[in-house]
Amino acid sequence: MRVFCVDCGTETDFDPVKWRCTCGGAWEPVRLPAFDPGKIKTNDFNLWRYGDLLGLDINSQIKQVGVGWTPLIPIRLNDQNVHLKLEFLSPSGSFKDRGVNVMVNQLFHLGFRTFVEDSSGNAGASLAMHGARFGVKTIIYVPEHASPAKINQISIYGATVKSIPGKRNAAERAAQAAVSTDMVYASHAYNPAYLAGQITAAYELWEQLGKTSPDWIICPVGQGGLFLGYWFGFKDLLGANLINHMPHLVAVQSKIISPVHRAWTNGMDHISAMVSENSSLAEGVAISKPVREKRILQALRETNGRTLAISEEEIVQAQKYIAHLGYFIEPTSALVVAGLKQLLPQISRDDIVVLPLTGSGLKGVPQKK
Repeated sequence: MRVFCVDCGTETDFDPVKWRCTCGGAWEPVRLPAFDPGKIKTNDFNLWRYGDLLGLDINSQIKQVGVGWTPLIPIRLNDQNVHLKLEFLSPSGSFKDRGVNVMVNQLFHLGFRTFVEDSSGNAGASLAMHGARFGVKTIIYVPEHASPAKINQISIYGATVKSIPGKRNAAERAAQAAVSTDMVYASHAYNPAYLAGQITAAYELWEQLGKTSPDWIICPVGQGGLFLGYWFGFKDLLGANLINHMPHLVAVQSKIISPVHRAWTNGMDHISAMVSENSSLAEGVAISKPVREKRILQALRETNGRTLAISEEEIVQAQKYIAHLGYFIEPTSALVVAGLKQLLPQISRDDIVVLPLTGSGLKGVPQKK
């Protein structure tokens, strides 16, 4: 797998032991030749229908898991027609399965059998689920404030859970320090195969919309894997002349921890770390500084994007509102429902708007305020 570091320009074959560039940057997949729709495996209704388009060392899954091709549902929210992308129907209950599935297949193919990750819950649950399916050992470092429901989910798959005191980045540091020569750091933040998996969300959405591009995608952003997956994927489609415009990408965060929103609204060319003494209900985006900060800001610029910061009360109200329409999602996912409400004055009535619902409400205690 060829990879590239946007921070220093290095291009090389990916060595999973060297999980990031020597400059400290995150690897990303080298972009392939123009997207060729003839390479889509139309009889595969999972993300591996795009296996020949991802630039991996393999082009098909080693074990059947059932990730991808999640439903796209038209619905009316706040008097606006939108499409809900039901990523929470993935096998472990979150969108993280897209990236983790591709990452685990790639690393398993390369011979690794012990996987280490840090996570506030969803990435850890996804890796633990895949570890159980592939019969490999998984060790997940979680912040002590992580949702008990998510920790229980990680545990039931048979993974080892290590709870780390302090903020979210303390778990990250502990996981990185624990990695040795007989295990691999399977990081949803750094691994390029994980990012390749998230790119499939764009290809899939393009197909489900009748091979067109939406006008808006409103997405929760922590590390920004899904957000960047949409950006890279739709850039591929635009470059192949299969769409005529890029969607506006909207990054939604919690007001309590919103480093992307702060950087964007202040016109900064980088994202500074943001730390808060308070915890947000949207724990899935409680990231003080995303690893792929340059790419996130670039995606916002190139798509004439937006950023939004949502209050805790708005999160609770949005979770309840969408639940009363039949969709039980976790607070992090509810960010996009609240974000739509804020964004409505900028959206035309006939715009195609997509809201990825990224995580199941069963992963935490329902909010009743």
